[in-house]
Amino acid sequence: MINAIIGDLVSIHEGEVILRAGHLEYSLSVSNQTASKLSNLVGEAKQSIRLLTVLVHREDSMSLFGFFQAEEREAFLQLQTVSGVGAKQAMKILGGISVRHLAEALDNGNLKLLSSIPGIGPKTAQKMILALRNVLVLDDDKQKDTRERVGQKNSLWADIVNALVDMGYDRRRVEETIQGLSQEMAESLSKVSHHDAEELLFRSAIKMLG
Repeated sequence: MINAIIGDLVSIHEGEVILRAGHLEYSLSVSNQTASKLSNLVGEAKQSIRLLTVLVHREDSMSLFGFFQAEEREAFLQLQTVSGVGAKQAMKILGGISVRHLAEALDNGNLKLLSSIPGIGPKTAQKMILALRNVLVLDDDKQKDTRERVGQKNSLWADIVNALVDMGYDRRRVEETIQGLSQEMAESLSKVSHHDAEELLFRSAIKMLG
């Protein structure tokens, strides 16, 4: 397997990057996420970059896919374990959402958000949740920072979080679910008493977590 290519960035086209390494030029398919990180490097003198790669070999073709970050490559590989999702569709999905937001949506079972990503319909989104929930793992320090921020935002609903955790739900999932629901339902929650808001949020969280 070609783990990575280190070379000069020649050009970026829609969904494609050309790298020159030695006397060879490589064409790599990339997501919008990777392309955006590389776009400002085009034309810079002696600009050498490293792209992680995945070589996909089919009966009638060979394609090389490039990734700026390891977590994007891991997501690309994991997405293809979902029934009906191939390499091109996986790349299209990664072009429509960051890996972090994808992981959060999968872990929270956020069917609405996943279904809105280009290349994903409701059925595929449901398959992805079943296959990849709690599978995509991001950098530990970033996860810790995210959990701390989520915990601060959820302090108002600490009783709900603790109650759901006591029922056996994963704390991280609970905290992120409560955070998402409290934002989505902000207007409704503001119109009722705190007690009624807690009850409404609790019922909604149960449905989503279930």
